[in-house]
Formats: sequence, structure tokens, C-alpha cells
Amino acid sequence: MKALALERGLAAGLLLALASQLLYGLRTDGMTDDESVYIGAGYRHLHGDFRINPEQPPVAKLWGALPLLALDLQPADVRHGEDQCGWSYRFTHEWNRRAPILATARVMPVVLMMLMAALVWRWARRVGGPAAGLLALALAAFQPAFLAHGHLVATDLPSAAAMLAASWCFWRFLEAPSLGRAVLVVIAGVAGVLSRLTAGVLVPAFLVLAALAMMPSRDRGRTARALLMLVGAALVLGPLLVWAVYGFRYEPWPGEVASYGGPWPEGTPGALLAWAADHHLLPHSFLEAVRFQIDHNARGHAGYLLGARGRTGWPYYYLVTLVAKNTPGFLALVLVALTQWRRPREAPVGHWLLPALALFVMASLGRIQIGERYILAVYPYLILWMATACAPLLASRRGRIVVGAFLLAHVCSSLWIAPRGYLTYFNPIAGGPDGGHRWLADSNLDWGQDLPRLAAWMRRKGVARVQLGYFGSDDPDRYGIAHEDLPAWHSHHSMHAPAAPFTGTVVVSPNLLLGFLMPPGRNPYEHLYDRPPDDRAGVFFVYRLDGLPAQR
Repeated sequence: MKALALERGLAAGLLLALASQLLYGLRTDGMTDDESVYIGAGYRHLHGDFRINPEQPPVAKLWGALPLLALDLQPADVRHGEDQCGWSYRFTHEWNRRAPILATARVMPVVLMMLMAALVWRWARRVGGPAAGLLALALAAFQPAFLAHGHLVATDLPSAAAMLAASWCFWRFLEAPSLGRAVLVVIAGVAGVLSRLTAGVLVPAFLVLAALAMMPSRDRGRTARALLMLVGAALVLGPLLVWAVYGFRYEPWPGEVASYGGPWPEGTPGALLAWAADHHLLPHSFLEAVRFQIDHNARGHAGYLLGARGRTGWPYYYLVTLVAKNTPGFLALVLVALTQWRRPREAPVGHWLLPALALFVMASLGRIQIGERYILAVYPYLILWMATACAPLLASRRGRIVVGAFLLAHVCSSLWIAPRGYLTYFNPIAGGPDGGHRWLADSNLDWGQDLPRLAAWMRRKGVARVQLGYFGSDDPDRYGIAHEDLPAWHSHHSMHAPAAPFTGTVVVSPNLLLGFLMPPGRNPYEHLYDRPPDDRAGVFFVYRLDGLPAQR
């Protein structure tokens, strides 16, 4: 009983540490670039309007916007031809400027992150015992990627949490098949897909796991009947859940004629989508999400890796990300797990590594490579494997020293980066947060979240006014940042161009400085690229310029 009480006390302490860090991030990070749209779209989805942001399924947005119903918000008018970013900016920064929209919406991802961490603990404990459970929870509670994205209103965390829940339910279903467990598998899987379509990788992963489950089975007939029951539940309940989320309506809004943002993709996927649309098999906005993602991947997306710029991605992008964005202690424990792991008979390694590998390979072969968040779902699976592999080492004094030292390094890295913002974490291999821009950019480093830190830097340094090149959807005026605006990639706050650009104190977002978002040869910040900054204000580069620098 004493051991159980100690274990529960340690678990509670780790969960409290996780919650404290998530709430710290919630309070200190400004609005990230995507949050404005997701919050605004989620609020409209709650009222049955799916015209906005159809390229992403709605569940994650609905989850984030749910507590907004408790606020007295004014929905901004829908202007003809206005894009979703413009409407969302007016909704959050103009019509409801005084309402605590961001802090209120961010409570929901914090709750979800806590639930996912609890599931990681429970699953690891079930397989590897109390030591494995506590080790898994400690790794999760101080994982920079979880701390960076665990308080943001976005699609990445909800999809990761739903994928892990679906994997847990599927494992439990194979242990003891029942209709109730089959229904839980389908609900969790659909929630993942309706948060982010990449959760669909679970389908082939589960098929492989089902086939493997049948191979050693003494009663293959019973196993086959159980799997047929699961398939039947998926075929019936899956479409029903999709229709329910979209309000059992094909059109994105009553009386709104369904239209698509581009032609159907070529080949079989396009033909299937067109057929589904012609027969109204699934809601219009869901089909548009699938169409958009296929088209987006075919077109590619502006990306940056190790100083190179491109639109088609790099097959090693996420390998570099794993090396650069994880703590030295975490990476060391991965190596320990590789060299020391002995598989317990009951360890569901396939249920962990197969979905993780499928998602990692899909992301690596894709042409949209803009952030670690695309592989966020890999981490809970990886932590489960690491914890159960390393836990037996804790039985010896030497093993406790090794694992404890690496775990302590992992924890200290997380605590060290907190004042700079968890999103900016890069380990010493990548040069830390000040050198991370040489490796990666976009949502790995600069997602528009650091205006509060810029405002604090200006107060601390006594800087009254800056010329600001800002990437993001937040509003500098909300933080009292007196500024003039330099060219931006996209912006919806009121722009005030300076009479003499690039003079005085110039502050630039890394995404703008690196130029990968700009057309070739048209980066207005190119003359600053090779110049060392005079200071850093959070993620921003600060230059003190007497006049317009010479172009190189």
C-alpha cells in the first residue's frame, strides 16, 4: 500500500508539473499564426457554419471553441469575398477585442494534453509495471514538443491524442473483442481523422496488426469474426459520425451552394472524390478537406531546412527535426532503449511502433514540411516504447544512475527553455534557440507567438518604438508595441509603413528574414541575412541601423 501511495503521489506530481508548464505557456505565448483561424472557424462551426476553413476537418476546432459559448461574443459580419484569415482577425482582434478569447480557448488543449499524458502513463504501467509508467509520464511531462503544442488551439494535439486513444482501444479490443470496444475504436479513430486527416494512417496500420494477430491464433475463426465485427462497426458508425459532426447537412451552410476550391485530383483519388460528391455520400466540407489536402501536397509548400529553401520537401526533414528539437537526455534514452530493450511477452510493440513509423514515413515523403507538429503523434508511441524498454534497467543501481542522469538532463532542458518559449526549443547540437534558425524555421521556431516577449524586451531595454517585420496573425497593438510596419508575408492588422524603412531599431521575424516564404529574389530582408543581429527579443532579430544598409 505504501508503494502504491508513493507511485500515485509521484504520478500526481508529474501531472501537476505538466499542467503548470502548460498553463505557463498558455499565459506567456501570444497567438500563433493558425490559432486565429482555428478559433474563429471553430466558433462558426459550433453555430453550424462550415464555410470557413473547410480545408481542415472540424473536430479540433470545435473542441477549442467549445468554452467560447460561455463568453458574450459578437460574431463579426461575413463580408463577400473576404478570406478566412481576415474574418477571423476581425472576430478575435476587433469585434471581441476585450474578451479573453485566446486564454479561454486554450484551456481545452491543456485538458486534452493532460488526458493524453494520463493515457501514456496507464498504458506503460499496464505493460511494463509502475516503473515504466512513471518513466513514461516523466518523459511526456517534460517533452518540449508537448509543452509547445499542448496549449495551442490547433489540429496537431487533438489528432495525436485521438490516434493514441484509438490505438489503446484497438489493443484492448484484440485482447477481449466486444461490440462496445469496437465502437470505442471507431469513435476514437473518426475523432482523429476529423481533427487531422493524417490520422488515416491508422487504417493500414490496424490492418497489418489485425493480420499479425491472426497468425499465431489458435482460434482464427473467432479472431476473424471479431475483426469482421470491427469492420462492420466502422462501415456503419464511421460515416454516421462524420455526418453528425457536420450537422447532418451536405451544404456548408443552409442555402449555400456547395463549391470546391479547385479541380478534383487526377487518378483514382479524384475519381472517388467526384463520385462521392455527386452522390452526396459525405458532407461537402469533408470532401473539400480531402481534396484540398491532396492538392496541397501535390503543389508542395514553402519550406526551409539547413539553409536550403524549397517547395517539395526533403526525405530527411523529420530526421533532422528529431535530432534538433529533442533534448539530449531524450535522445540518449532512445539510444539506451535501442541497445538495452528486451521485449516483454505482453508488450504491444507493434501497436506503438507501426502507427509511429507509418506517420513518420508519410510525413517524410510528403511535400508539406513546415514543422515538428506534423509528427507530434509519433512522440506518445515513442515514449511508450522507450519507457518499457528502459524500465528493467531501474532494477540495478547502475541502471538507475544511467536512466536517472538522462532523465534529469531531459527535465532540466525543459525547465531551461521555458522563459524563451517551448516552441523555440533547439538542443545544443542545433545551437540552442539562438542557432535553431540555421536548421529549421516556420512553426518549429517562429509561429507568430512572441509579440509578448518583444513587448517585454522593449520595456526592459527602454526602447520606445521599433520598425517591425512581423510574421503572424496576432496584433502588436494589443501588447502596447509602438511600431511602424515593414513588409510582411501576410498581415491583417492595420499597417503603418515607415517614411524611412530600415532605420533605427529594426525587429524582424525569423520567417521573414530567412526569405523562404517570399518569391525568389523578392525578399526585402535579404540585406540583413548575413548580418549578425545586435540583439534578440524572444524569437525576433533586432538590428540597430543608422540608415538604409547597402544591398549586397
